[in-house]
Amino acid sequence: MVISLIGSWIKQSEYTRPEICEIFGISQNTLSNWSTGKTYPSIPQALKLAALLGVKIDDLYKMKEESE
Repeated sequence: MVISLIGSWIKQSEYTRPEICEIFGISQNTLSNWSTGKTYPSIPQALKLAALLGVKIDDLYKMKEESE
């Protein structure tokens, strides 16, 4: 399972959620879905988001081990 860390990185960034929505041309709902892992940005959007936040794309997500 993939866990989104986008919300955490946004909180630590100098950008507000409305600013990020404006930069990407997306709604607050879309950004919220990215932050919670309900949906994911496209690869180009994820690369741009990582650059904007000053992190590697790998930092935006982590894998959660699924228990059996």
